[in-house]
Amino acid sequence: MMDVSIYKQVKNALQISNEYLIEFMDALPQMAWTGSPSGKILYFNKAWYDYTRIPAGPTDGWLKTVHPEDSFQVIEAWNKSLQSGDYHMECRIRNGADGSYKWFLEQAMPIRDANGEIIMWFGTYTDIDNEKQDMEPF
Repeated sequence: MMDVSIYKQVKNALQISNEYLIEFMDALPQMAWTGSPSGKILYFNKAWYDYTRIPAGPTDGWLKTVHPEDSFQVIEAWNKSLQSGDYHMECRIRNGADGSYKWFLEQAMPIRDANGEIIMWFGTYTDIDNEKQDMEPF
């Protein structure tokens, strides 16, 4: 017979852990996200929704925030990363407030289980627009 109280304690601990993770990610000054092992985006933090102005909740449709000239490279790099476990990409993301685009460095790392299998992805977008603008010739 299974001890139901242990099950309830573990379930409660996991729920609290998840709530802390979400609070942590929402407190980050940069845009952040999580993804499934297969690459589906599961969660965007508050900074993402504030910048893109996409209604909070669904994570589908994020690719339409990527500049059209960058979207193919983003998808290609992401698909390769699902095999290699390494993702770094510079791309432009649309500001939902005014429609302008800014450069971001998107980076992600996989979290692996004891067997080395990817169980989750964590990613961030770091604003590099000023650096990219400084590099442009006059």
